[in-house]
Amino acid sequence: MSTSKFEEFLQEKDTEVIKIDWNINKNFFIKKIDEFYSQMDTFLEPYKSKMNIKNENSIINEDYIGTYEVKKRILHIKNSYITFTPIGTNLIGTCGRIDMEGINGVVKFVLVPENNNLFKVKTSILSTEQDKKEWQQKQNKITNENKEANKIWKIVTPPPNVYYMDLDRETFFDALMEVING
Repeated sequence: MSTSKFEEFLQEKDTEVIKIDWNINKNFFIKKIDEFYSQMDTFLEPYKSKMNIKNENSIINEDYIGTYEVKKRILHIKNSYITFTPIGTNLIGTCGRIDMEGINGVVKFVLVPENNNLFKVKTSILSTEQDKKEWQQKQNKITNENKEANKIWKIVTPPPNVYYMDLDRETFFDALMEVING
């Protein structure tokens, strides 16, 4: 019995492998980092005379993408240093992440579809071919919706109740004050 099942398995057509252009993901992430810093500059504009802002080169090495260079941003405000470090794009549940770190902790900014407010992980057990087919159709629909959705930076809350907060002037300054213990 097992030999015949194995032979059937060998005769089945291979499923189509979806090819990912990792350079597109990398370039999109780098562009979005620049947009993040531009948005941050807008928020900080009235206070720039009271702080020092500088960029440094940083190297990221990710599976499938390889090594590439991004800008890390450092703010010096009073006696506090706050770093904004891009983490990568090849992450679960997001198209990219930047960590803001200060003496009092870390706040994470994630690049997600605009309409996404909740981090969800779902596990499915697919026991029949029909289950697999329906699951694949649903995944294709979600993938297409996510491809078409505008990706924006949001603040992700820590576990266990993870959700995404819109990034605006107020939430940015709340997060900044959180990491500098202000």
